[in-house]
Amino acid sequence: MRDTFVRNLMRLAHEDPDIFLIVGDLGYGVIEEFATTYPGRFLNAGISEQNMLGMAGGLAATGYKVFVYSIANFPTMRCLEQIRNDVAYHDLNVTIVSVGAGFAYGTLGYSHFAVEDLAVMRVLPNLEIYSPGDTIELEVLMPYILKKPGPKYLRLGKNGEPPLSDSRLTNVEIPRLLNEGQKIVVLSTGGIGIEVVKAINELTATEKIQVSHFSVPTLSFKSIGSINLQNYEKIITVEEHILDGGFGSFVLEFLETTQLQVPVKRIGILRTFVYEIGDQQYLRELAKIDSQSIKREIEIGLGF
Repeated sequence: MRDTFVRNLMRLAHEDPDIFLIVGDLGYGVIEEFATTYPGRFLNAGISEQNMLGMAGGLAATGYKVFVYSIANFPTMRCLEQIRNDVAYHDLNVTIVSVGAGFAYGTLGYSHFAVEDLAVMRVLPNLEIYSPGDTIELEVLMPYILKKPGPKYLRLGKNGEPPLSDSRLTNVEIPRLLNEGQKIVVLSTGGIGIEVVKAINELTATEKIQVSHFSVPTLSFKSIGSINLQNYEKIITVEEHILDGGFGSFVLEFLETTQLQVPVKRIGILRTFVYEIGDQQYLRELAKIDSQSIKREIEIGLGF
C-alpha cells in the first residue's frame, strides 16, 4: 500500500499546492520522488517524531494540508502527546499515515508491531480513522481524505497486499461488500480482510454458506450504520489488532448506541504481549487471526 499512497500523493500534490509531506528519517526508494519533485513541500524530520507532529501542527495552522508519514507505531504511540495537544486539540488538517499495520513488520519484533494503535487513536476527539483493506480502497480514500478538514489517521499495510476482490469502492463512507449471504455477516478492517476472503472461499468450495463479508475502510458510526446489521443472526468482526479498544470494540459501541440486539464474536489478538518474531503470516497464525481460525469461527456460527 505504501507505493500506492505515495503515487497518489504525488498526483494530488501536482493539483494542490497546499499539500506538505513530513517523514521521520525514512524513504528507501519510496518517497524520494516526492522530495525531489516538491522540495519546498517536503521535510525529513529525522528520528524526532514528537517534533515531527509539532511541526505538522504549525504548518497546518498556516493553511497547509499536512501528511505525516512513518512506519508502525512511530507516528502514533511514540508522539501521542503531540498528536493530542498540537493537532487534535486544535482540530488541524494533519493526516497521520502509519505504514505496516498489525504484524506487517513482524521480523523486526514487538517495537514494530502496530497492534494497539487503533485503540490509542480512537479515543482522541476530532480524529477520524481510515483503514483500507487493499489498494483499491486506498485509491478512493486518498482524494476523500484530502477534502476532509481536521485530523485524520490513515492505517496502511506495508506492501504487496493482494486485492480483496475485483469489486470497486465507490463511496468510502459505505463498507465494501465482498460476499453476500443472509445468516452471518463478517466485518473486517484493513489488510486482514484477505484472510476472511480466503476463509469464505474455502467454505464456499465445499458448502453452500450464507455469509456476508464487508470491508470497512472508514471507522465511523455512519459507515457501520449503512449495513442492515439487524438482518443477520450473528456478527463476526476481524482485526489485526488487540481486541481491547479495537475494531470489534468499535462495532460493539455502535450496537450499544443504536440498541441493536445482534450477537457478536470478535476475532483479534488477545490482550497479551507477543514475544515471538516472524513474518506476518506466521504471526497471524500464532495469534489465530489467519484464514483457518476465521473459517472455524464461521463454521461455529453456521452451526457446522
